[in-house]
Amino acid sequence: MNRPEKGDGFPGQRIVVLPREVVARARQHPLLAGWLPTDIGYFPKAAGHLRERAAGVDQAIFIYCTQGAGWCEMAGQRKDVRAGDLLVVPPDTPHLYGADEKKPWTLAWFHVTGDHVLPLLAELGVSREAPALYLGEDPQLLALFEEALDVLEHGYAPAQLLYAARTLAHLAGAMIWHRRGHWRGEPDARQRIAQSIDYMKQHLAQPLRVSALAAMAHLSPSHYSALFRAQTGYSPIDYLIRLRMHLACQLLDTTALSVKDIAARLGYDDQLYFSRVFKAVNEVAPSDYRQTHKG
Repeated sequence: MNRPEKGDGFPGQRIVVLPREVVARARQHPLLAGWLPTDIGYFPKAAGHLRERAAGVDQAIFIYCTQGAGWCEMAGQRKDVRAGDLLVVPPDTPHLYGADEKKPWTLAWFHVTGDHVLPLLAELGVSREAPALYLGEDPQLLALFEEALDVLEHGYAPAQLLYAARTLAHLAGAMIWHRRGHWRGEPDARQRIAQSIDYMKQHLAQPLRVSALAAMAHLSPSHYSALFRAQTGYSPIDYLIRLRMHLACQLLDTTALSVKDIAARLGYDDQLYFSRVFKAVNEVAPSDYRQTHKG
């Protein structure tokens, strides 16, 4: 069946498509070979928007829906997209997507190519089978997108490409960070974990149990640990140890306290055990760390 494609032409849209010869030259730059934007745009209330690419494209497509709704068909599945969702089409993936007829989406989107794209998609947790994740409304994400779009609207000299590429890499990193702290259906879970981390920071010298931290967050220990790891990448105890060692580094850098005194401040009665933990985290003993030059 032939579908009437509408890829652009929306009132108020902004769009930049880099000439492919510019892309080819930029891919030779060592700082752009890993992550290079090729197209970027903003479509407000894109009524009738429809794009079908039977063979996909050789870039990854990032589509952040800020208002309205839409849908996507990929890998034999149809996925509804709502405000706050990020839709990602991996490279060389056949796809079809379009705006909702009653509530057409508003999109901030970009295409990107390079050697770092697939590892980043894996870190973001998106794939052909699971192409969407919920980010919510985050002004930081839109601010970074706007910064990159504004730069490329004024040209694509090497310095502008580098600026835009680094800005969109920051945006992708912020999306990964945002994803780790968000769980659909548990709107206060991120806040609970954050509060428990604040409690850790205020009680670094005290022995803390996961069961106690979980109780403060009104979660079971297993659920708390799973949410904590999803947000931070560490178990609660590993994170606590790293908080302690971070403070130990600060004290070694900024005070004349002995290693024994620093250990005691952080709740370690055994200086040798403290030193072993410090070395396991920082790959250097406390006394050697103090002698290294920083900055």
